[in-house]
Amino acid sequence: MEMIAAMLMAGASWMGLDAKQGRPAQPAPAPAPAAAASGAAWQLVCPPAPTPSPTPAPAQACSLVQNLVAGEQKQRLLTVVLQRTAQSGHNMTIALPHGVYFPAGVSLQVDDGAQKPLAVQTSDQNGAYTGTAIDATLLAAMRAGKTFKIGFTAGNGQRIIVPVTLQDFPAGLTALDKTPLPPAPPAAPAAPSTAPTPPAPKR
Repeated sequence: MEMIAAMLMAGASWMGLDAKQGRPAQPAPAPAPAAAASGAAWQLVCPPAPTPSPTPAPAQACSLVQNLVAGEQKQRLLTVVLQRTAQSGHNMTIALPHGVYFPAGVSLQVDDGAQKPLAVQTSDQNGAYTGTAIDATLLAAMRAGKTFKIGFTAGNGQRIIVPVTLQDFPAGLTALDKTPLPPAPPAAPAAPSTAPTPPAPKR
């Protein structure tokens, strides 16, 4: 989450909210066409190698990222981050702008396929967040698809569908899957048994 937050350090949201105060600045405009950041649509982002130390920090996972901006001011619209872990395979985190109406949730859809509903999970000074594990079916659809549609509702009730291009996604996913996995967290110690010890048999 810290890496995602670092990528979201932008000004006020395009949805007309004061990012510092968290209140409407003016009525929300209709969204401008979204554009991917310069370069490849999906970019592999890896943290710098840790510096040698007596107690080195555990390795951090690389991420496959698409950051979308909107309007002439190139304000952040949303950020999609795909990671892989040894425990749950591929996970996706979506960073949404300020002003999202939480009860309406978020929808994911590849091209004209079935929609996958998600709940908005949390928020901070950079926006709102949702995330989900990506199973093999959805991952295959994203590999073969053209557009990944992310839907959410603004505070004024306007339903917004953001088309995220899947161009470069297959190549980016292949590159991500070649990166080393971070070590699995240590297993929690087993809780001591609370069952009473049966009495020894009488002789």
